[in-house]
Amino acid sequence: MAAKDRKQLIEKIEAHRQAKLICCVTSDRPNATGAIAKDFLTYFFNHLRRFESSNNLDIFLFTTGGDTLAAYALNRFLRRFCKSLGVLIPHWCHSAGTLFALGANQIFMTRLATLSAIDPSIIGPLNPQVEPTPGQRIPVPVGVESVIGFKTAVREDWRLDEEGTAVALRQLTERVNPLLLGDLYRSREQIVRLATTLMKKHRPEDEDKIRSIVDTLATKLGSHDYLIGSEEARELMGTQILEEDEVLERLLWDLYSDFAAEMELGTTFNPAVEVQNAIATRVPVKRTLRLVVIESLVQSDTWERELLFPLPPTQPQMLRDGWV
Repeated sequence: MAAKDRKQLIEKIEAHRQAKLICCVTSDRPNATGAIAKDFLTYFFNHLRRFESSNNLDIFLFTTGGDTLAAYALNRFLRRFCKSLGVLIPHWCHSAGTLFALGANQIFMTRLATLSAIDPSIIGPLNPQVEPTPGQRIPVPVGVESVIGFKTAVREDWRLDEEGTAVALRQLTERVNPLLLGDLYRSREQIVRLATTLMKKHRPEDEDKIRSIVDTLATKLGSHDYLIGSEEARELMGTQILEEDEVLERLLWDLYSDFAAEMELGTTFNPAVEVQNAIATRVPVKRTLRLVVIESLVQSDTWERELLFPLPPTQPQMLRDGWV
């Protein structure tokens, strides 16, 4: 389907939920990944200002994550346009997507849908590096959970004395820049504050429960890749996670499946294959990758990246990279 054909599904979901709906889908394709970003606010605003007033707003969200500050800002921004905010999750809603969902009055998850940990990881010039091939140095992301795990092992598992603890800390700081460790601590404090602020907006009387939820998602899952299904999410977050609804699940899955087909979600984009296609056909190959779609009944916005694989084979040329 094209955007105009998806309107029927969006209309059915809006009627079922009695809420306006905006879809936000970011690509999960290796080598062609989309992510939540700060410019989303502008495009969401363009949709919202064309809506008729409504107390209820739903966001259909599929994402592997992105900018946590952007996710936080987007949630706070959307709340200015509604009294009740819902997040509808067909499949993946991870990392910054989970942070965004925490600020919703209601979260509906299909039986396949998953949330994830919100513990931050940092990657930058201060990160440790590995050299998979000679001359190729790649920074290694360092996550809060990894540092917490090291600290816990030193104190509780290895039971090192004061001198042993000092040696372990020295070995850690020899491999991980101390400034990076400071950034990790600051990021952890920030993510806890952001998540707590979002949840207090709609659960002001649940301070102890909010603290437990945020602590679990930020520090206790053991891995950033830990997947939280609907049943576990309901046990953790209570009635914020809606009960199963087969009609709504079917509508959401049909809508997701259509986006997945158009954006080739769940598949790897392999530039080497495109180069081989160009060689085999003796014709330069042009590929358009859809990295983000923000769509509602009133309009559809897409971030597209257009690449040209020339002959003779060289580095692909980026013809276009932006919103259309």
